Amino acid sequence: MESLMQEELFYGSRVKVLERNDNMSLYQIIDKSGKAEMTSYKVFDGITIVYNDVHMEGIHVDVLPQEDMYEINHCNEGRIECEFDSGDYLYMAKGDFSMNRKDGTCHQSYFPVSHYHGISILVIPKIAQREMDKQFGKNKIDLKKIFIRFCGDKGFYVTQESKSMEHIFYELYHVPEKIRQEYFRLKVLEVILFLSACEPEEKEERAYFSKIHVQKVKNIQKQLVENLDKKYTLQQLAKEHDIALTSMKKCFKGVYASGIYAYIKEYRMQEAAKMLLETEKTILNIANCVGYENGSKFSAAFKDVIGITPKEFRKSRETMPEWSELRRNGVDKYV
Repeated sequence: MESLMQEELFYGSRVKVLERNDNMSLYQIIDKSGKAEMTSYKVFDGITIVYNDVHMEGIHVDVLPQEDMYEINHCNEGRIECEFDSGDYLYMAKGDFSMNRKDGTCHQSYFPVSHYHGISILVIPKIAQREMDKQFGKNKIDLKKIFIRFCGDKGFYVTQESKSMEHIFYELYHVPEKIRQEYFRLKVLEVILFLSACEPEEKEERAYFSKIHVQKVKNIQKQLVENLDKKYTLQQLAKEHDIALTSMKKCFKGVYASGIYAYIKEYRMQEAAKMLLETEKTILNIANCVGYENGSKFSAAFKDVIGITPKEFRKSRETMPEWSELRRNGVDKYV
């Protein structure tokens, strides 16, 4: 199904519409790094809920700035990077809640671990305000003031979800299909009512990273994953990429949510698991491919990450209930 110009302006020219009915549209973007699906539900005029299911490195959005649009976001799984006009980067992780102005302030999203599940509530205040007046009484809820109060001059607010907000979003991830549309209306009103009574919490010590440091650790990550059979010391990597050791370690953990050694160990084991599923290579050969000369050390590392030994993993692959899902979506979804 062809995409419309409005959708291409928002998601970019690669977007495809897989399904559409009166209130729902299912969009898909595919590139060499993976795929993303966004399921969009119109809740009220000027308010839309989008479920984001991302297994790719990045999505470029806001090809053209959207007029007077704001976004409420919740991260349920994975990790998302936001790049700002200032050149700084900020990262949202599981349980984070954010609000931002959709005018190019946060114009592209990168997913460091190629995995992100979350909800976005898109609001156009000048259109949605009529529904708020209808539901709560005229001038009781001022949408534009709510967003300005939270987003401020930077156009972005992020914090760890409160217990109340956690409860609201948890229910949005578990909506029975036959009451979905009515339930969405109730939950959106609940979110807006909650925000109208809250003041932004004092800013957390969120780490912002400079563009030059982020680019260097991305180059380090690329070097590591493209050379799984090689071993590097942290000192080697820092010197080769001209970055201070402390800055490298801090920035890498900020981007990828784990230290360099922990990250590459898990990556190696995920790649090994895929080879165990998709090839007939020997376990020792696979161990060598991901940088282990010793089979017993590889087996111990694999069990530490995946939960069972390589031999057990390969033996059980055809009987796994999720075998077809593993091959379709990638091992990382299950480990």
